[in-house]
Formats: sequence, structure tokens, C-alpha cells
Amino acid sequence: MMKILLIRPDMIGDCLLITPAIHLLKQKYPNSKLSILCLEYTKSIFENNPDIDEVITDKESIKPKKFDLSIHFFNELKYALLAKQAGIPIRIGDTSKPLISWLYTQKAKQNWNNLFLHEVEHNCELLKPLGIDIANPPPMQLSVPKEGEEFAKKFAGKIIGIHLGTGKGNKAYLAERFAKIVDELIERHQATVILTGSKKELKASEIIMRTCKHKPINLVHKTNLNQLIGIISKMDIFIGTDTGPLHIAAALGKKIVAIFATKFVKPSEWGPWKTPHIIVRKKIKCNLSCLPAKCLFDDCLKQIQPKEIINAVDKLLEGKTHSEEDWLRLSYNILTNDEKTYTELSSERYNVVKLSSYSIFDIIKIIKKEDINVIHWVGNSGKINISLARLLSTPSAPIPPLLIIDKKRKSSNYKELIDRYNKAFRQRKYL
Repeated sequence: MMKILLIRPDMIGDCLLITPAIHLLKQKYPNSKLSILCLEYTKSIFENNPDIDEVITDKESIKPKKFDLSIHFFNELKYALLAKQAGIPIRIGDTSKPLISWLYTQKAKQNWNNLFLHEVEHNCELLKPLGIDIANPPPMQLSVPKEGEEFAKKFAGKIIGIHLGTGKGNKAYLAERFAKIVDELIERHQATVILTGSKKELKASEIIMRTCKHKPINLVHKTNLNQLIGIISKMDIFIGTDTGPLHIAAALGKKIVAIFATKFVKPSEWGPWKTPHIIVRKKIKCNLSCLPAKCLFDDCLKQIQPKEIINAVDKLLEGKTHSEEDWLRLSYNILTNDEKTYTELSSERYNVVKLSSYSIFDIIKIIKKEDINVIHWVGNSGKINISLARLLSTPSAPIPPLLIIDKKRKSSNYKELIDRYNKAFRQRKYL
């Protein structure tokens, strides 16, 4: 029996986003023993998962277990060394960090600059050296712990949950506006609204409780992970930004209103995986490089009105949902000098900017302000300036802009244009 060690000592969402890859691995090797190395805090994510045979915390020794293979979903030096020192003969990891990748015996290229791929699909790319078909990853898997089931029994009726926290790359929505949303949801849908969050969201929850006419149930800093999973399992709608609990909701098949406020986090990479959802995201006008954890401004948050979140809830209750194409519409920011390309993509609601100046300084400013991730250039005029501007703007871009240069225009159909961009992202080369 082959013994396989999976390494993911990271946050809740990151752990959930590898479960489709784990399922594909178990299908390929049904008689293998799969062990997961994780943090003590995230054990609940993997316990009772039918694909996982053993949960190991990162404080336990792995050398005596004599694993045959390790797959490094967490590409950090400490764990690459740990696997090598444990004598694991086959170690599979990503090539993106040369100072670490030499420790892997088999390497997989996770194309992190491919805006077309979801984080689930990036994780599945690590299975390529094993010859596993990763074309259609399954939904995420998560079982509700018994403690969570017991905790959630006290809640009944139509439940709408609002998670006040956020992940590293996003910003938490404004408490004052959440208060308006709470009142509207209770009045319009006669719903029980439950607030969740960690200790750092206590202040936001206090503002909401003080401001609301109709009081929600406040569970902020009052649940452990097992209980949080349990209460999310009872929700009819989950509202929140990109964070671990959002992916818990997705793994449980819940309907989700996902708020993507910043330029930094793209729905195409972090959207709710294979569950009904609506993305709330606005075209952000900001000249700054987007670093949400350090940003002192709320401009991006203020552009999202409470009514937009309420409308998203209504759409979900009517059975509507966003698709992967909607993800791309909300993620792609395209710069072009070609009028027909601009017209075609604009008519299909893509965020596309028509360049009016060939100045390198002006182009760099546009790339930063509009968070441009695709530059589609037609003709020979201005090619040098656009290439230099792209190069100079790359260090400050969350996704380095992809440059496509056509001597002559090749297509006027928006689907063909988007297919070209997707193909170029996969290949990561000029087309």
C-alpha cells in the first residue's frame, strides 16, 4: 500500500481548496493511505473526509511513518526540508521558488499568473506528474462535525449569515452598511440574521448591534471552528468577502453573496467553487498599487452600496447564479488601442479601456489605476512604448499584465477574444 503525505499547514480556506485535488488523487490511487499534515486549528476541515485516512498536526514527527510520496500544497522551505529529512523518496512541489524547488524530486508548474485558473485548479496542477486528469475538478468536500451539528440545532427558519471578517487579500465591508443590510434582510425576508467573525471583528459587530433597528444574532468571537461549520451548514444564504468561512459555505453547497471589494483579489481565482453564488464587485478607480492589508483608504468599499448586496440576495433566492464567464467579466481588465476590440468587449460588459495616449508615463498610470491584466495591441505604432510600460508596471501589479500584439486585427467576436486571452494566460507568452 502506497503511503502519501499531503502538506497544507495553512488557513481554513486554503485547506478547503485542496480537497478537490485530494479527491482526484484518491480516485487515481484508491488503495493508498492518504495522510494530511495540517495545523491543529484546521483539523476539523479534514476530519471525516472520506478521502483522508489520517490527520497529522505539524507538531508530530513524520519520519517514523515512512511515507512513499509527499505532495507540497504549501510551498515553504520548512516543509520541503521536513519531507527530505524524513527520507520521503518522491516529493512533488511547485517550481515557482527556485530556493525551495531543488528539494523536490518531481516538479509541477503552478502558473500563478494565469488569471483564467481558480485556486482549486492551481492546486490540481500539482497532480500532473502523477498523470492524473485534472480537467474537471470536483466540488470541495467538508463534513459537519458532531459538535457543530449540536451547536446549530438551536437555530431554525430562514437563516442569512453575514461574516464580518476577511482574508489577507481583501478588505472587510463597512460595519455601518452591514447594519443597513441587516435591517433590510429582516424586514424584506423575515429572516434570522446571524453575524459571525473572530475577535478582530468585535468592534464591527458592536457597531452593527448598536445601529440596527432589528437586532441580529451576534456570534462574533463566540464560536470555535466546529461550531462555525455547524452554523454555516444551517444558513440559506451566506454573505461575506473572500475568507475561510466563505469557502466553508461553498464546500457545504450554500448560496453565497461574495463581496470582492479590492482590485487585488480576483473572482476568477477565489470565487465560490461550484456552488450557487453572486459576486458583488465594482470597477475600482484607484491610482495606488493594491495592498489591502496595508491600505488606509476605504474608497473601494464605499463604492459598493448596501442595495447591491440586497439585490444579490434577492437574485439567489430567485434561483439565479453567476457563472465562470461572469467571473471573467468581473476579473479581466483589458487595455487596447483598437476601437473594434474596445466596442466588442464593452458591449459584453467587460471592463475595457481604450488608450488615448502613447506616453509611457500615461500608460503606466492607466495600468495601475485600472488594474490592467490584459493589454491587446493592434498594429505597429506604439509597440515599444506599450512594451516598456508593461515591463515597468509589472513589479507593482497583482497579476503581471499579459501583452498580446497583433500586426492586424484577428477577431471581432468577443468569445474568440476571451478564448485568446485565456489561452495566452495558460501559455504565458506573447501571441
